[in-house]
Amino acid sequence: MDKNYDVIVVGGGLAGLTATYKLTKDNKRVLLLEKDSILGGRTSSFIDKGMEIESGFHRQIGFYKDFPKLLKEIGIKLDDIIMWEDEAEIKISKDKSLVLGIAPFYAPFTFIKDILGNKEILSVKDKFSLIKLFLIGMKDYTMRPKSLDKYSVLSYAKKHNIEENVIKYIATSLSTGIFFLPIDKYSAKLFFGLFYPSIFRFPKMTIGAYKMGMSDAFIKPLALEIEKQGGVIKTLSSVQNLIIEDNRVIGVVVNNQKIFSKSVILATDINNFKIICKNTNHNNLEEFQKIPTISEITVQIELSEALMPKDRTTFTPTTMIASFTEESRSTFKKSKGRVSVILVSCEKFKKLSDKELLNLVKEEFLKIGLSIEKKILDYRVVRHIDKFYDFSFNNDHFRPEAKTSIKGLYLAGDYTRQKWYSTMEGAVVSGIEAANIILDN
Repeated sequence: MDKNYDVIVVGGGLAGLTATYKLTKDNKRVLLLEKDSILGGRTSSFIDKGMEIESGFHRQIGFYKDFPKLLKEIGIKLDDIIMWEDEAEIKISKDKSLVLGIAPFYAPFTFIKDILGNKEILSVKDKFSLIKLFLIGMKDYTMRPKSLDKYSVLSYAKKHNIEENVIKYIATSLSTGIFFLPIDKYSAKLFFGLFYPSIFRFPKMTIGAYKMGMSDAFIKPLALEIEKQGGVIKTLSSVQNLIIEDNRVIGVVVNNQKIFSKSVILATDINNFKIICKNTNHNNLEEFQKIPTISEITVQIELSEALMPKDRTTFTPTTMIASFTEESRSTFKKSKGRVSVILVSCEKFKKLSDKELLNLVKEEFLKIGLSIEKKILDYRVVRHIDKFYDFSFNNDHFRPEAKTSIKGLYLAGDYTRQKWYSTMEGAVVSGIEAANIILDN
């Protein structure tokens, strides 16, 4: 391995890969270091003892901008890797569901039908209250976004007298189902900030499931393009600490070996980011230890038959399941049945064994009239412990900028201060921002 580079990127997730791609495209000599055996981080897929596994339950949002642009640059068409969904479901009980049109331009008749329907759960008054919630929220996000972070989604909704059914079913589903935090903790700023870009790209509003594992869909093609452009990628390369002299980073220590560079981008998850900063023992890195984190746990279950009649995103606001989806017709076409589940408030469950988590999921499914006990063929639990930024209210000020107070040290990750928060779009945007700062300098 060469010991001198223009840039070292630490972390081979989507943010790190994006930054590396942008820099190698500009003819920079870049070394990408990933501690795991595969690339992709929280957007990876792999085989575990014969079972196909996704690192999480992901959806492509139609109004993403920079992520689709990146894919297009490397020759990937979204429609080749995405199965777009017309509707999402909010399953309340065995016989009670809300079906919501989510593609006003792709499927306008479905969208209008669902707005006019669902009368047994949402009254006309409820629907106007929902519109009121988003209008007021978007206005406040535009005019005084910082003030929104003082409120949880629940306290903000109650402040504006939003109808109980809207809070119980819609707001709760969009809080717990997207960022697996209960509605009384999830920041109102992050809640409305997630949907704010859709105002300007409303025709693109929809969501989609991947037709294959994400590693095959875009991680491997992105890595291949980086290597074609002269970038060097090394897996199983654990960075212990940074090398800093006179408040300037000059390299990293990886697998007890020193490698030097003009700049370093830390693009790891927050947990590993904190470990590297702590091991470096530099005063200007101490502030990053304050970044609050939460965990994510997904349970992926192979079934003998499909659990749901359609592969679409399903929220369950009355259970400890944040959201789930059947994926046997989309991501896992070789499966007869395949369900992926995200849990709410994962801090409560991270000490449970895999078997205990499976039993919890079975119990929660029974609450909404779904039985999986006799259908289970295999299962895996994927844990991302302390790897996500904590989206609770009053935490937004902890998010760091891409440029640090140490010369030559930059950050990339969906937790950094950019408008997309913790999403795949946010990871891509953060990688582009870090690369652009280096290129501009």
